[in-house]
Amino acid sequence: MLCDFITRVSARFRLIATASAALCVGAATVLAPAASAHPQGGCRYAHSPVGAASRPQLQEAVVCLINQQRTHRHLPRLHENQRLNRSAQGWTDVMVRQDDFSHGADFSARISAVGFDWSMAGENIASGFMTPAAVVRGWMGSADHCRNILTPSFADVGTGVKARGLADNHRGGTWTQDFGLSMGAHAPSGNWGPADGCPY
Repeated sequence: MLCDFITRVSARFRLIATASAALCVGAATVLAPAASAHPQGGCRYAHSPVGAASRPQLQEAVVCLINQQRTHRHLPRLHENQRLNRSAQGWTDVMVRQDDFSHGADFSARISAVGFDWSMAGENIASGFMTPAAVVRGWMGSADHCRNILTPSFADVGTGVKARGLADNHRGGTWTQDFGLSMGAHAPSGNWGPADGCPY
């Protein structure tokens, strides 16, 4: 069973968040957290522009920044997952190649296709942001994206990035984050307070 997708697009930068769960607690409960103005010290490459840092460096920075958002609010860190990295990067490449900013027909099927057997999954996408710090700030400032980032049930995350924006804005980069909880795994936290407080 899948929850209804919920999508939001911002006016200034292109952002879409969506989430799906095998056992739904309500669509709002599993949707995208974004980033706050919490200090971003300690994350290498956080202010490195796309094209000036390697993909692994940018991925490391985004994961570090979202984990700062979580730990600052007493939530457990997310673990980088190579299967979710493949899913997120694959979708980022498709969006750039097709110049199409969307989640496609079924983002959760893409997560399953890379071998991540999920009980809960979510996805954030963005385009036009130049640095990891900028995209995380954008996600944290959007209620649904922020909820994905701060959903206490997620345990794993993967990140995709390409040094090209989409459609009418080819500057900056295109970004995807896939979130998940493996089938049979227990949610690492039940603290919905931070997600319920989104955006930041």
